[in-house]
Amino acid sequence: MRRKLRVTLLAILVLGLIAEAQAQTARPPATPPKIEAFLKQCETSRRGAILQLEYKLRGLKSDGSKSLETMARAARIEKDLRALRSNKEPVVPAISFPPEIGAIGRLPRLTCHVEQVISDQEMLIRCVFPVTVATVRHFQAHRETVEQAVLFLIRGVSTKDVHEGADVEMLQVLEISGREGYKTVDGESRTVGVLREFDMTAFEPYFRDFVASQK
Repeated sequence: MRRKLRVTLLAILVLGLIAEAQAQTARPPATPPKIEAFLKQCETSRRGAILQLEYKLRGLKSDGSKSLETMARAARIEKDLRALRSNKEPVVPAISFPPEIGAIGRLPRLTCHVEQVISDQEMLIRCVFPVTVATVRHFQAHRETVEQAVLFLIRGVSTKDVHEGADVEMLQVLEISGREGYKTVDGESRTVGVLREFDMTAFEPYFRDFVASQK
């Protein structure tokens, strides 16, 4: 009798361990913190873009103009709104200022100035960030946008057709992976952020799961 009881208890324990292992296997892997932060930034960008387009569309409709140009603009805005609301593609924001390690996004204005070509997969670039600052004129506060230039060392992007001193369009999604020192052409030592292309293919499953969780 005792032997039967021990066998039964052992069977229950084994079944419990199997069930727990199956549950852990079925459980989706946790979203890495940097991916979760990037997902939230994309969603914030999407909602902000929707609000801006809705504001523009209300302005066009309240104007009352029936011109072909106005109607065409309204149609384009409505098409863009439908795409944004469907949320089929992430709305990738620009890297914000000040740029920090781990930040993911596109370059501000989607362009950069090539300062120095280092190798066939490495170059030093300068990006211009629009920064809003508060100023005081005649005892009144004002908000102004100024430009702040930042140097980056970018790796993994072909420099075959790039020339020093040129302005280059760069549409890739990038990640600031760290900071490194480098030598300028004058021999000075400087430290800059390192940019690498972010793997949007690996990001896709996380984005789909995020969108599904919002429904």
